[in-house]
Amino acid sequence: MTYCEDDLLPISTLQHLIFCERQCALIHIEQIWVENLFTGQGRVMHDRMYWETVEQRRDVRVEFGMPIRFLASS
Repeated sequence: MTYCEDDLLPISTLQHLIFCERQCALIHIEQIWVENLFTGQGRVMHDRMYWETVEQRRDVRVEFGMPIRFLASS
């Protein structure tokens, strides 16, 4: 079975749903978003995945932009 990209949920939607159903609905259904210091910092860190793939600091390796796809069996 194949799915159109529009049928897939971003993993952030699941994170928002687990944290707060109301927050999830405001962000993903109502398209209401208010940025603050913390969300701004998170957005900057998140945007790094588009222009960096790997970061190495001493003995720590950080990977960016790892695709995850769940294939349900029918």
